[in-house]
Amino acid sequence: MPLSRLPESRSIGLGYLFWAASLLGICGLQRFYLRKPVSGALWLFTLGWCGIGQLVDLFLLPSMVEQANMPLRLAEALQSKQESEHPSLEKQLLLLARSRRLEGFTINDAILNLQTGNNQSSEAVRSEIERLLHAHLLDVGNDAQGRVVYREP
Repeated sequence: MPLSRLPESRSIGLGYLFWAASLLGICGLQRFYLRKPVSGALWLFTLGWCGIGQLVDLFLLPSMVEQANMPLRLAEALQSKQESEHPSLEKQLLLLARSRRLEGFTINDAILNLQTGNNQSSEAVRSEIERLLHAHLLDVGNDAQGRVVYREP
């Protein structure tokens, strides 16, 4: 699941606030909030199983919140793992420039040597090099054969 489409985190406090709505006769709101629409509808139409289900939810609410937040936690852990496996494109380019010293590197060298994700193209490498040039973190020049090379300033 892309990070931009992740569900937002649920809070215990808001869960208990929705649970408290049952005191006004509106049962099941906490279940809708915690991504349980089927049981939420059942609680709504049966008045929280005649109040017994609502009472049980009072004690189950923390674990239900944890369960509702599990997809978000898993996605965050996966993103963290991916970031640790592949340093940022910026960092990899700067390390490549430092390792090549005066020799520098070409765009082809960068594309062949960098660990990019499946979604990153050569255009992403080019645009990152341009950004680093504008930030004065890389210099551009030519090597003895006339190729355009990038070096650390």
